[in-house]
Amino acid sequence: MKRTTLRAAGVSALAAVAFGIAAPAASAAAAPVRSVAVVQTADVQQSTGSSSLSTAGVTTVPAVGGPSNGEASEAGVGKAVKAAWEAIKRAGLAQKAWEAARNGSAAFMEWVNGLSSWNPVKWVIQALPGVAVQELVEYILNNYTG
Repeated sequence: MKRTTLRAAGVSALAAVAFGIAAPAASAAAAPVRSVAVVQTADVQQSTGSSSLSTAGVTTVPAVGGPSNGEASEAGVGKAVKAAWEAIKRAGLAQKAWEAARNGSAAFMEWVNGLSSWNPVKWVIQALPGVAVQELVEYILNNYTG
């Protein structure tokens, strides 16, 4: 492999680990436990007739897993947004990011796509989910004091 290929792969892997994208299983042990109602029914048929016995009981059992129905983890997205903002500041692009964010998230993504492919900030921002990009734009507008 070429040196540049290894470098790009290393930067991408570092960004993924920094945002927790590469290790979702690590947080599975700390996933919240939800209660789920389970309905139990039993049908019994006798051989001498078609009488049926139906009993219903509701039992509450813990469910395994993270958020459901499209719920996003607020803490995870907030950490990713803050980490992306710190990467922007370390690269010295805070002023330009704020100027792009003032025009909305579409203009911000246009600015991001205009960055060099060798710029790690571009890959950090592109690794964010769509909702997190909008939150990053709002975070920049609310927290930039330059």
